[in-house]
Amino acid sequence: MTLVEELLGAKTGEVVVREVNLVYAHDGTMPLIIEAFRRNFTRVLPETYVFFDHVFPAPTVKVANLQREILEFAREQGIPVVQGQGISHQLVVEMGLANNAKIVVGADSHTPTLGALGVFAVGMGATDTAVVMGLGKTWFRVPESVSVVFEEKPGKNVMAADAMIYIITSLRDFEMNYKAIEFFNVPFSFDERLTLTNFSVEANAKTGIIGGEYTGDGYVLELEIDLSSIPPMVAKPHHPSNGVPVEKVDGTKIDQVFIGSCTNGRFEQIEKAAEILAGEEVAVRTIIGPASVNVYRRMIETGIAKVLIDAGAVILPPGCGPCLGRHMGVAGDGDVILSTTNRNFRGRMGSPNSEIYLGSPVTAALSALYGEITNPEGGA
Repeated sequence: MTLVEELLGAKTGEVVVREVNLVYAHDGTMPLIIEAFRRNFTRVLPETYVFFDHVFPAPTVKVANLQREILEFAREQGIPVVQGQGISHQLVVEMGLANNAKIVVGADSHTPTLGALGVFAVGMGATDTAVVMGLGKTWFRVPESVSVVFEEKPGKNVMAADAMIYIITSLRDFEMNYKAIEFFNVPFSFDERLTLTNFSVEANAKTGIIGGEYTGDGYVLELEIDLSSIPPMVAKPHHPSNGVPVEKVDGTKIDQVFIGSCTNGRFEQIEKAAEILAGEEVAVRTIIGPASVNVYRRMIETGIAKVLIDAGAVILPPGCGPCLGRHMGVAGDGDVILSTTNRNFRGRMGSPNSEIYLGSPVTAALSALYGEITNPEGGA
């Protein structure tokens, strides 16, 4: 059986109804969920959490009023609201909310981040999430699975983001709709494993899950990835599957670097950036977004925060930051941005007339020093 079949207790293609162990949403999706919920239900049944992470602190009166509405609903239903402590996907892991779960539904497309825990975690729209909150269960068609089996170790300048841009680009011509990516023989640390499953959504996958040793049965496609052969990668505008080795765009002038988000805002990833920026000075706007207050606290305790500040970087409050183009570093017309987030669609970070490149924290930090996309393998 595939990992998905084991977790859902059914064969590929079967339709099943399963209880959901955890539901969560955030300040960006909860208003529509409340509207749909009130039309059909009166009481939230499963364990449910709400996180204020997408646009916090509120930058406008409209956002402040929406957050007030969420708080009122949460008090009525007895739902915990976690405000400004970091990104929902990171906090669910840190708080241990999914430790005993098999099935998790989140009102955000990057809920599959939790697949690093071996959980079947999927993102759903507002109406479907409202139904799960009202019933405590939902239906699934058991997805087909694609296996990704890693071989060898990555080079010193290659991170999980590089591997995923390579994989997403490799899968570009394969129909991935409603399929799961299952990763095996994963040599990356836990922080980096979360990047793998987080990025699986950008391959158009239903979810991503990390397993142990590969058995090789029941997969519609089997990929063997030699990590030692993957160079530092970037995804060119305007899609994550537009991946090329960094050397192909070496020297491209940039206006801003963003290191953070639910993809690359964990401690180890920010630490990698700080090692490069230590004792140096950035040449362009450089924004650092810790994924949680715990990550931020470790940055302070270890001196990494000072290293980044001394280098001229700006550290944001824990949260999504400019990733979704709402506040704290949005892209202007003509801006060229190198970001460690997971999406570079036109207009994703602000102006549709900007260009977003995606890369790893190592590539982003080095590029911040030179003001242009810089290949970490170039001897700098």
